[in-house]
Amino acid sequence: MIAEPSATREKRRLREELRALRRTLDADALARAARALEAAADALPALAAARTVAGYAACDGEIDVAPLLDAARRRGARVVLPRRRAGGGLDLVVVRSGDGLTCAAPGRVPQPAGPACSPRELPAPAVVLVPSVALDRRGARLGRGGGDYDRLLPALRAGGWTSVGVCHAAALRDALRGEPHDGTVDAILSD
Repeated sequence: MIAEPSATREKRRLREELRALRRTLDADALARAARALEAAADALPALAAARTVAGYAACDGEIDVAPLLDAARRRGARVVLPRRRAGGGLDLVVVRSGDGLTCAAPGRVPQPAGPACSPRELPAPAVVLVPSVALDRRGARLGRGGGDYDRLLPALRAGGWTSVGVCHAAALRDALRGEPHDGTVDAILSD
């Protein structure tokens, strides 16, 4: 049996602890968090200037970024959401106001149904809002553990995208112990 590296064990423990904590938040607490996030977003010039904004469908106690996506649409920006590929990884799909999302299975992240698009085909400047279980002050990110964003972020960054990690303020840390494959974000947004 191969021993699990201590960084991996530590990440798993922190991920489980913080996900359990955010699952205790009721609908009112999540709505307050979304409003606070929207107010905090005013301080991010990259988001205000973005012609493309990639968001996510909140689940599992994540902060809802739908109000930020609606504001981006009102400014004329293109809005995209991720869709998980069967073999792993994420595609981006353009989502218009009123487009529905589907759930492949209970407890899974709701996803858009439209055709995938290339990030290079989307108008610049572009921002991706990255759901995060935890973030540290340097931009290190702890995600859900699947590695999808760790693979997506370098490709977006190479295309000039700005990545903004999103998490609850209670999940901000001074330092997260990472591994070489862990992606980082350019900015942090929390409630």
